[in-house]
Amino acid sequence: MDGSSFLFDLPVSSSIGEVFGLGDGEGILYVEDFDAPPPARPVDTAPAPAPAPEPLEPVFSKADVLAAHAAGRQEGMAASLADAQLLQAQLQAAATQALADALAAGRGALERVVALQAENTARAVLSILRAAVPETMARHARAELDAVLAALLPGLRSEPDLRVRAHPSCADHVREALIGMLAGESGVFSVSADSALAPGDVQISWADGGARRDCGEIYAEIRDALAPLRLPALEEVCCGK
Repeated sequence: MDGSSFLFDLPVSSSIGEVFGLGDGEGILYVEDFDAPPPARPVDTAPAPAPAPEPLEPVFSKADVLAAHAAGRQEGMAASLADAQLLQAQLQAAATQALADALAAGRGALERVVALQAENTARAVLSILRAAVPETMARHARAELDAVLAALLPGLRSEPDLRVRAHPSCADHVREALIGMLAGESGVFSVSADSALAPGDVQISWADGGARRDCGEIYAEIRDALAPLRLPALEEVCCGK
């Protein structure tokens, strides 16, 4: 081709569509076809769908309304009663627990008071006994001296010479006790009164040794044994301190 125009040799009676094998409504656009109006679209003749029916509001009668009101009141009263019962049960449980706690605390306090009172009572009793020891030993001096002489008697029988010292209030009693215990023995003894000794004290000496009973030492040992308890003095007990 040399760039010159060319022509198709078509029959006069043939159309462009027939030549190119196009069907009806199809063809080649020409310049003049661009200004032509667009082909009309087919009209949809189907009927439009019917609108959905509006929902109908329920219609209640006066009796229905009154019944609903009554049912609502009953439900409200039942709920209020249940709440009140629950609150009452909670209050009762709280009161019971508070009472139990108070009883437990009171019991603990009572136990502490009883223990303290018992301790104070025991301390007071021991203080009284400690203070009463010297007077008790003095009051029972003769019986205590008899017990001491009876315990030493097997050794005293074999001693030829005994020297005994006692409080003036007990010297005669010691002399009479030794006379009765050493009757028939060949040894000799002498009993002298010593005001430096306390009632109930006795000192016995022989050639190779001796023995004694000192109420002051006995009281000091009792007092030392009770010292860890820190007992109050008798004056404090009497004054209620």
